Amino acid sequence: VAERLVKLLTDPVEDSEGKGKKAGGIMPVVKIDPFGLRNLATDIQHFEYFADGTGVGQLRECFNEVKSLATAMLDRDLPALLLPENSNARRKRYPFLSLDKVHCVLEKYVGTGLGEKLMARGTGGVKNDFLMLEKKEVIQLTKIVRMQIAPHN
Repeated sequence: VAERLVKLLTDPVEDSEGKGKKAGGIMPVVKIDPFGLRNLATDIQHFEYFADGTGVGQLRECFNEVKSLATAMLDRDLPALLLPENSNARRKRYPFLSLDKVHCVLEKYVGTGLGEKLMARGTGGVKNDFLMLEKKEVIQLTKIVRMQIAPHN
């Protein structure tokens, strides 16, 4: 399940011939926004809770990669952690995080506009406690990540 979630989140929507690509019969995620990532993080918590209840040793660890990816994408410190000079801090906080997969998610990330960001903060003191990137921030972070993974590709 966890591996499939990572593939659905990070696989390209189309193959090299421009045809729709299916990961085991299910189309990969085309777009994701911060609320979708937050919902995914919540679902992962429930999967971990279920895994703990099965009595199967280390089943919870199967979710490490997808949890790391979703949690990092919601972390308000992510823009700073993605800078090359902060690679050690990033690896320490998110040991299972792959820059290649962060890049794939950023390519699908639907940045928010200022209006959406303000509305999402809520009223009556309710505030979303997770990262919401604007479109221009997504573009900048994508460039930063691409520069770091380009020598490895």
